[in-house]
Amino acid sequence: MTAKEHIWQQPANVTIDAALARPIHKKWLDDKIIGIGSVQGSIEADVGQTVQKSGRSTGLTRGQITVVGTTVTVAYGMGRSARFTNQIVTTKMGAPGDSGSLLLDLANRAVGLLFAGGSQATLFHPIGDVLGQLKIRLKQNWQEDSAPFPSLARGYRSLQEICKEKSCELLQLPNVVGVGIGHKQSHGFNLGELCLTVLVTAKVPKAALTPGELVPLKIGGIITDVIETGILTADAGESWYGERQERRAKERPARPGLSIAHYNVSAGTLGAVVYDASSKEPLILSNNHVLANATNGEDGLSALGDAILQPGRSDGGHEEKDIIARLLRFHPLQFT
Repeated sequence: MTAKEHIWQQPANVTIDAALARPIHKKWLDDKIIGIGSVQGSIEADVGQTVQKSGRSTGLTRGQITVVGTTVTVAYGMGRSARFTNQIVTTKMGAPGDSGSLLLDLANRAVGLLFAGGSQATLFHPIGDVLGQLKIRLKQNWQEDSAPFPSLARGYRSLQEICKEKSCELLQLPNVVGVGIGHKQSHGFNLGELCLTVLVTAKVPKAALTPGELVPLKIGGIITDVIETGILTADAGESWYGERQERRAKERPARPGLSIAHYNVSAGTLGAVVYDASSKEPLILSNNHVLANATNGEDGLSALGDAILQPGRSDGGHEEKDIIARLLRFHPLQFT
């Protein structure tokens, strides 16, 4: 089968940073996430929802979803950036090397896939987009998964068109890196009022901006809010954070939450054991920039069949003895 037949080509308006690897031996995988356990289906993201993830760098962390339906610009290496739509933003839940971690609610239902973050926020793809575009399931029996995801439930639908219409314009303003739907906040407290949330790398005094550079107080009759996220980047982990040495270990069977990476990538996170929708074979889910070296599919940065190491290279992984899987398919990144 050719490379193009392996890569799932999704519609141009849906972009994800995700990839799959096929294990050398099925018995080398354990689907129970470290510190969390088995995935119990999936659920749509909602503002204010308490969520958790288990990652290579910061281990088990919890946070809250602050913004949904977000259009956001993310920096990659080599001066590249990519724009993503319909993304989930949470309070800070990770660090470089946590890329690929699965986001779940407290009932262990999958919500999203971690792919980027900043000093004060973390970004996730909605799990429905990931499952649909990569043609995978969370359970070997696909009927155990949740029904197809609607596009932003409840009161958020009314803000979608305004968000889509104004996002490009707002992203041209100084420091603005994202626009989505959230709840108005005041001094760190959630006021519960729906608003258009604008993400900025850093807040600056109004006096330092011209009138044309200010985020309007209202857009289309909808109030706005501005939250600081820091510079948003998609990074593998070169450094080690904290005392979680067990996350760097070589394990067979390997569990989600451990270090993993393409042989030319430092280290990311084994996010989940998933199942091909057709063959039902178990596969490894993580990011394109973890398993496929942040490729656009035409730059030669990776190729189907490339070695996947567990642990990742910066955590001591070697091609001679630590290959756990081979790159199976990925979604090409679309750089701007």
